[in-house]
Amino acid sequence: MQIMSSAAAAPNIALVKYWGKRDDLRKLPINDSVSITLDERELCSTTTLVLGGKIKHDIFILNGKRGPDAHISEALMLIRKRLGKKYPLIRKPVLLISQNNFPTAAGIASSASGFAALAQAVAGAFGIVDKREISILARLGSGSASRSVFGGYARWRMGKRADGEDSFAVQISPRAHWPELVDVIVISDVEKKKVSSKAGMERTLKTSELCHCRQEHIGEAVEDVTRAIRKKDFEALAFSTMRDSNAMHATMLDSWPPIIYMNDVSREVVAAIHAYNERAGSLRAAYTFDAGPNAHIITKRKEAGKIVRLLQKIKGVKKIIVSGVGDGPKQIKTPKKTELLVERILGKQDLGDMILGDC
Repeated sequence: MQIMSSAAAAPNIALVKYWGKRDDLRKLPINDSVSITLDERELCSTTTLVLGGKIKHDIFILNGKRGPDAHISEALMLIRKRLGKKYPLIRKPVLLISQNNFPTAAGIASSASGFAALAQAVAGAFGIVDKREISILARLGSGSASRSVFGGYARWRMGKRADGEDSFAVQISPRAHWPELVDVIVISDVEKKKVSSKAGMERTLKTSELCHCRQEHIGEAVEDVTRAIRKKDFEALAFSTMRDSNAMHATMLDSWPPIIYMNDVSREVVAAIHAYNERAGSLRAAYTFDAGPNAHIITKRKEAGKIVRLLQKIKGVKKIIVSGVGDGPKQIKTPKKTELLVERILGKQDLGDMILGDC
């Protein structure tokens, strides 16, 4: 028996972020977080999962290159442990082919879209429709992927249980509720960061006094942004988004040794957005930074053109990508070129002299 299941999912950008885990293996955070899922027509990971049949061992093909990949292996181990009794086929070796239509190392949360697509592909293979379960499956690969399971606006509930059964995302509002928002993504650096997010979170939790101060107020920020989304109150959303981004990076700087993800271009972007809002006389745009120097500017579509022109003037900006709000992951028909690649791989599983190319 062989099953082939394909899915597509988009990354998300957190407006109130988590920075720290209470359980690293299960990806359980120390606080709730809120995000916007981006438009899968503009930024997308497409993942095909092949189970059973002729597959002799796990094979991962990511952006045209063969693994191994420890991150994916760990996620599959957890998914197999979770689903193996009910769906024994998941215990068999798999072929996983995943491709992004955006730069993987550009700070646009490719792990969130990739693992959300994987979770959706697994769900499609076994007929799983419960979004809570799909969110948990995505979380086992990447915490933020739990939010990309939903379109529009999502909230990842941290939960309190040690087994993680109450840690999953829920939808705050669908895209149709507030489709006017866009994310203007400012790429200034695509190099691999010196301190990984995992290591950065661990260091911050152990050494930053400000981290614990932020935790005292993070719940209020989550509620403020959730309320702002429901009311479509952009100024309230913008204020809380920028304050939380600043607070998170302050905890990193307060860590020892300090963790500094933002660069000179990042700081220029921050100054430019504050100046833009001051000239407008109201909050028209909000910056937020994940664990990296690349900025995400949340604004309304009618403002996006002016924001892009403003940011293009900043020296050191390499690329600007604009994405709207998305509808969430979709089960898709396996692309023909992927089907052909699957046939080639299964015919020669050592892959030693294969040129995989674009999948």
